[in-house]
Order: sequence, then structure tokens, then C-alpha cells
Amino acid sequence: MRYSIFLLITVLLVTSVVWLPTAAAQEPIRVLDQSVEAAFRDHITFRVKLESDSPIKEVRLLYRVAGLPATARGDAQFEPGTSVEAVFTIDQRRDYLPPGSELSYWWRITNEAGDTLKTEPQTYLYMDDRHTWQTLSNERLTLYWYRGDGDFGEALFRQANHTLDQIENEAGVRVTRPVKIFIYGSHRDLLEAVEVGAHEWTGGQAFTEHGVIVINVSPNDLDFGLIAVPHELTHIVIDQATDNPYGDIPRWLDEGLAVYMSGELDSPFRGYRSLVALYAKQNRLMTLQTLSSSFPADPELANQAYAQSGLVVEFIIQNYGKEAMAKLLNIFAQGSLYDDALREALGMDTWELDNAWRKHIGAPPLERPGTTGQTPDSGQAATQVPTPSPTLSPSAGSTPSGTASTPRDASGKVSIPCLSVGFTGAIVVASFLTIRLHGRPSS
Repeated sequence: MRYSIFLLITVLLVTSVVWLPTAAAQEPIRVLDQSVEAAFRDHITFRVKLESDSPIKEVRLLYRVAGLPATARGDAQFEPGTSVEAVFTIDQRRDYLPPGSELSYWWRITNEAGDTLKTEPQTYLYMDDRHTWQTLSNERLTLYWYRGDGDFGEALFRQANHTLDQIENEAGVRVTRPVKIFIYGSHRDLLEAVEVGAHEWTGGQAFTEHGVIVINVSPNDLDFGLIAVPHELTHIVIDQATDNPYGDIPRWLDEGLAVYMSGELDSPFRGYRSLVALYAKQNRLMTLQTLSSSFPADPELANQAYAQSGLVVEFIIQNYGKEAMAKLLNIFAQGSLYDDALREALGMDTWELDNAWRKHIGAPPLERPGTTGQTPDSGQAATQVPTPSPTLSPSAGSTPSGTASTPRDASGKVSIPCLSVGFTGAIVVASFLTIRLHGRPSS
């Protein structure tokens, strides 16, 4: 018995001696440490320390920004050897990312012996760390602000959540990816947070692909924030719900939903209902065909475009129901053509919807479009719509009611004209509330 136990112990010891070196065998390429360091709006620097049995010949960083389909890659800089520190930097002065961007990154390393190592993906949250942010958060959104008390933040957070509930109840769509809303307390702070070279009149930007909104709302401009936040939030939710590789939704529907959900139709700053009533009486309404693409650059006509779009959306929801609106958005999510989607959801095309709405408000009807397929505007609006421009000057006035058009560029961002900014040409806006137009990327 003792002999058997001794033999068993001997076998185990021998096995351990043989096994231990095998278990401790090192991989040919080893990661000792990795880190990320950033200076907001300047750079994001990735570092990795490595050891290898043979000299390392290539270190490549691969990264993907949440919300964007493409994976970026770049070769890191390092001194060749068997022990290296490799560095790769994203120049934020050239390749801007908004605050709140989430990056997933990993390394791929190759040595001269042909060994390759791919590290496990890591996540990095890119923030504007120049401010001490207060936050309110739930599973749908996070609100960040640094000026103003808790009541200020709570009011904006409550309004944002109310907007999400309203969009779900009246348009039948939900936010599919959490949204981040950054409230900058001054115009200067906002300009120092957006991309270098942004227009001086920029009052905010929405990055639909990233699910990020940045807006200048100071504590004494809460009324502006209670409109601007829902407006921009609506654009992001609708973009998430209808995004597809085939086509966009009509501009009047996109902007009309934002105007409707933000309460701008009944806002004292706007006067949208009386404005549309006036244009209807003068037979100067724009057609839905015209409003399906870019809005006018002229501030007065752009304001009219917003007003009409909001009222048409209200007409659809009130007369055909939220189920019809939800169906319409779902059809557009499949990449449907405008008239095809409207016929399937509402039983009418663009021209018929336009006339149904005009009849509802007591406006003169439109004639059926000609064989060219174009629907001219009634009255003066037919000759007054200018070519859209990406840079606009909002109108000034004693009552904050102007609206300017700023289409989204290829990166997916859009700009919101700001409050209280001096413009070249002696135009000074003293107390200006405005919401920007929202577009989709052209590519």
C-alpha cells in the first residue's frame, strides 16, 4: 500500500515537472500594456507595449466608431525590435468626432517570423473632459450639462423623455440606440466643442449616426432648450427608425415630425398656424412636392416650409391615426419611393395628400400635375423658392421666430443657428430662437 502511494506521488511529480514548462510556454507575441489618452478636439492617442520572440515588423490599429459602418485602420509608429511601444494618433483637428463618441478598437501585430496576434476589442468613450458634467440617464438617453442647477437639467431631461414617449405614441417608433445630449452653457463653449471651422452662428449640431446632440442652452434660455432638444431628438429617432441604404424620407415629413413633436406649432415664438393661414388666404402655399427635397434658403420661405410641414404631419396623425404614421415610417424604412409609400399607408399620393390637407384648412386646391411630373407652387411661392445654400443668415427681429436651413453634410452632422450672434453685414441677432433644418447625407 505504501509502495503504491509512493509510486503514485512519484508519477504525479514527474508529470508536473513535464507539464509545467508546457503550461507556462509563452506566446510568440505578448501584450504587456495598452492605453488611450485624449485631448478633446485635438487628438486621441492609442499606445501598446509589446514583446516578441522575433523582431516586430508591423503594428496596426483597427477601430470602429459606434453608429458608423466602416472600420478604420492605421499603422502605428514604433522603433523595430523585440520589445516595442507602438503609438497611433487620430488627429481630431482633421478627423473630428463629437463628444460622447464610442470607439471599439483592437491591435493586429506581426513579427518577422510571420507570427500574428490580434488583441481582444476594447471600448473607449471619447468625452469633452474640459467640463465637469452633471448627468441624468436612463436606458434611452443621457443628458449632460455643467451650467445650471439640478432643476435646469431635470427640466431638459424630463422634456426629452416626454418627447420619446410622444414619438412612440403618435408615430409608432422607438429609439433603438441610446442618445447622448450635451448642453453647453455658452456659445463660446459650444464653438470650442464642435469641429474646427464651424460657422460662428452655429448654435448646435446633431450627429445622427453617432446618436449625439450638442446644443448651446444657457440656464436663462431654458425655453429655447425645451423646444430645441425635442426637435433634434425627433430627428435622431426618426433617422434610426427609417435609415436604409436605398433612400430618404421626404423632407416635409422629417421636419414636420420634428416641428410637431417639439410643440412648435403652438409655440408663441413661431406663429406657425397664423402664418400658414395667411399664405393659404393669399394662395401662396408651397406644394408638398417642393417640400419633399431641400427647403428654401430664404429665411422667410424656410419658416413657411417648417410651418406647412408641421401642419401636414399634424393633419396625418389627427385624421389617419398613429397607426397610419407608424406604417408610413415602416414602409420608408424599406427604401420605398415617396408616392408608393404614401399610397400604401394613406391611400393617396403626394398630390392627393396635399389637396386633402388644403381642403382641410380651406385653401384653394392644386391642379393635377402635368406630364412632366412637376407640381408648381400656387401663387408667388412658385417663383420665389431659391437654390438651397448650406450657409444661411437667419432673420432678425424683436420676436424670436426666424428659421434657417442648414443641410446635413456627408458626415451626418447638421448645424443649428445660434442665439445672440453678430453677423457680417451688420446683422445682429439680439434674442433669436431658431431650429435648423435636418437632412441626410448625400453619400
